[in-house]
Amino acid sequence: MGEGLKVDTDKNFLKSLGYLGSWILIAIISALMGVLVVGLFLAGIKWARGLVNISSGSPLVILLALGGSILAALISRIAPGSRGEGIPSYIRGVRDDGGVIPFRESFVKLFSSFATLVSWGNGGFVGPLGRVVSGFTSSLIGLFKPAAGEHSHRRTAAICGVASIVGVITGAPVGSGIFAVEIIQKRNMSYGDLFPSVLASSFAVFLSRYLSFSHFFEVNVVIAPIRPEILPALLITSLLTALGGRGFELLYSGTTRLLKRDSHKGVELRFAGAAAVAVGLVWMVNPAMLGTGSGFLQQLFDNPLIVSGKMAGILPLALAALLMVVVRSVSVGLTVGSGQSAGFFGPLAQIGMLLGTFTAFLFGYADNPGNLHILQAAGLAGMLASALNVPIAAAVIVSEIFGPHLGFPAAIAAILGFQLNRHHTVYDNPELRQRSVNKLVEK
Repeated sequence: MGEGLKVDTDKNFLKSLGYLGSWILIAIISALMGVLVVGLFLAGIKWARGLVNISSGSPLVILLALGGSILAALISRIAPGSRGEGIPSYIRGVRDDGGVIPFRESFVKLFSSFATLVSWGNGGFVGPLGRVVSGFTSSLIGLFKPAAGEHSHRRTAAICGVASIVGVITGAPVGSGIFAVEIIQKRNMSYGDLFPSVLASSFAVFLSRYLSFSHFFEVNVVIAPIRPEILPALLITSLLTALGGRGFELLYSGTTRLLKRDSHKGVELRFAGAAAVAVGLVWMVNPAMLGTGSGFLQQLFDNPLIVSGKMAGILPLALAALLMVVVRSVSVGLTVGSGQSAGFFGPLAQIGMLLGTFTAFLFGYADNPGNLHILQAAGLAGMLASALNVPIAAAVIVSEIFGPHLGFPAAIAAILGFQLNRHHTVYDNPELRQRSVNKLVEK
């Protein structure tokens, strides 16, 4: 009996060792792929913008956005399933298709998202590039014809692809891996998904830092004690993020229906019209928010007065912050709602930080960097948790970016933001579940 038990134990050990080896290999491949794609993507944007030499402050940026949107529409015709944000098709591929994410759509999406974002289109990198790299890694592992099932290596590769992109962009090694899993199955996360995902994001963060990449969220936090008197402002910020997440979902679903995103007809006109309105609106109010708005996010953290934009001297700072929330929400809703390839993660982070900045102005904390950062961190975590339904990932990512001393406001806002909006998310709304557009009957 003792010998039988020993043999069984050895088999389990070898099985676990096999899983670990495959996880590490897939994680390293995904990390390399993520760093390579992000590096080339950003280098291409820098080169192209330098070539046309049109800054975000020039009115010519609207014409540039028109041209970029039309180009993106033409590219997307090669694979219509490549349109949209990207994460919904990743979720569907992992949940329903065992991690099979078509390579052709991923390849086309890389170029259509580049055309959108290089021309100052409004949106983020995480969704489209996460979809691209998950498709690349899934297809690469698929060449070895792995066994199907819940623990398929191809499924693991798709998850690790998204984790690596979030890691490179945020610089959060643990939270990024949790995000890639929580976004697909928050009620039933398993170690079999979490372990390789966190390995992939951690390898990606390590490699990107070794290569001196600049993450999109690099902030110098002023450490201040969290005193009881700031709790009302913290709770109001959390409540605002819950309302903001729900409002963004309604705006996006309404825009999607209004613009008939899934229709093949008039794609170029739909993209161009949405781009002109979205970019023109942002340019008239605050050009710093154009495109991914990563520079705006950094400036907002260091200098909250940037919320005034072109409204300086016209609106009180608190109202200016709310106006920026509305403008950013509308511009991203129009861009992605029309079918253009851009993401939600970065814009939602900005909206959350703007809500935290609004509360800081309202309560008189904006002049105190420590208190300001507490509310901005809470706003970021609450907005991601509310709109994307990823409370654990949101709290961990914000704690890794801002520092562990802000884990308390991040956790409070993430839990409240999620709990008050847990049945609504921009990814799971039936109106927004991306179908394979190739299968749609042309209307």
